[in-house]
Amino acid sequence: MTERFSHLVWEGRFQPVHRGHLAYVGELLRRTEKLTVVVVANETSADARHPSPVPEFSRTVDGHHAGERNPWPLWLRHRMVRATVGAAFPERVSDVQVLAGHRLDLDWPLYRQLLPPERVFAVPARDDFEDAKAAAWTALGERVVRLDVTHLPAVSGTQVRELMAAGRPLDTVLHPVTLGLLASAAEAGEVPA
Repeated sequence: MTERFSHLVWEGRFQPVHRGHLAYVGELLRRTEKLTVVVVANETSADARHPSPVPEFSRTVDGHHAGERNPWPLWLRHRMVRATVGAAFPERVSDVQVLAGHRLDLDWPLYRQLLPPERVFAVPARDDFEDAKAAAWTALGERVVRLDVTHLPAVSGTQVRELMAAGRPLDTVLHPVTLGLLASAAEAGEVPA
């Protein structure tokens, strides 16, 4: 039997939120009563006003926050995650909270207060980056569950951005709500087309 949790937390950049993310949200919702998704800002530890409580992890994460890998602003990614998850899981929308803000490692005292006390960090078991994330949350005294994701669609933000740059169709990798929000933001001149 699969272990159930009262409250899972998952954080990421969501550049943009794609069908792989949604499949993982579905997996998390099967295992928890409540889910908090934290959309993190595009920032590096050099920008932090306070030292990181997990500096090795912060240095590892910095490369993932390079400008070319993060074309969309925090407000748009937060809107996309909230709307797309709500559309994909309407029966569980009241069980999902979507937050946005600094990277957790760069503002840990705030998140320690904001996140529910019974939290468990959900970290996919898929690569060295996620291993570093799990080690960081553990070093901060948090409970971590590693989830096998090999059965989920293998979609990445890099793949989505490459398809976009090539002018290829995106309906196989992005939910219609995400596509609509990206198009609306581009049409309004809020983000590059």
